[in-house]
Amino acid sequence: MLRKLASTRLAMDATTLTLRLCKAQIRLECPLSLTRTTPLETIQKFPPLVQWLDTLDTQTLNAKHNDKIVVDKITIQSIDEFGSGKIGFLKFKVSATHTQENKQLPGTVFLRGGSVAMLIILRTSVGEQRKLSFQDDSFVLLTEQPRMAVPMFNMVEIPAGMLDGKGEFAGTAAREIHEETGLVIDSSELIELTPLDEPQGLFPSVGACDERVHFFACEKTVTDEQLDQLRGKLSGLRDDGELITLRLVRMCDLWQQTHDMKATTAMYLWDRWVHKQCQ
Repeated sequence: MLRKLASTRLAMDATTLTLRLCKAQIRLECPLSLTRTTPLETIQKFPPLVQWLDTLDTQTLNAKHNDKIVVDKITIQSIDEFGSGKIGFLKFKVSATHTQENKQLPGTVFLRGGSVAMLIILRTSVGEQRKLSFQDDSFVLLTEQPRMAVPMFNMVEIPAGMLDGKGEFAGTAAREIHEETGLVIDSSELIELTPLDEPQGLFPSVGACDERVHFFACEKTVTDEQLDQLRGKLSGLRDDGELITLRLVRMCDLWQQTHDMKATTAMYLWDRWVHKQCQ
């Protein structure tokens, strides 16, 4: 369960951040109505904010003169906390100026950190030859659940989940598969799909959100009886409000069965991986 702490026009609590490499200083401010519950010290330690600042530091240090952007202030607007009390999501406004053009840049940022997405392929024959996705009639395991951001009451997706603070991609993926589907998968069974030249993942919505998705695939051999048990199975962490129903779709039909961009991306990355294995 998320607890929403909304920003109001009240006095600000503030501190100055100094970026480690370029030594630039940024004013971090947050309404007192928020810091009474979530102190600035806690906000500064939020892993996605730490990573965001590290990336900004590197970009600022390496920027060419005509591409230089100066960030001088971050104003926290809202904080979402999980039931555990940890920060889940952070929204803020950045004061950023392109120095050569002397223009303010759009600066609304929604921080949520990295995530993992899993393409789970279920085969009923041992040693079945891998095929490209549009030729493969093996089943893909999907989740169906309400997604109020869209809002859709029955959004069909490939399993996915947020990274923990440690940023362990494979371990998080294995845990999410178990939580969302009930399947027990060792992290060693996961196939890395994210391109090696994109170690940080792929960005689905860079206009306002920092989320970066790391993709994995997993092949499992199952019986027809196990397939039947998975169809329509209720899953997810009920205490966290996850109302998940499992769906099975043939790989060759996946692109027609979901509006989930992660699924489409995973199919492309899978075909890329299969093609490389055949070379």
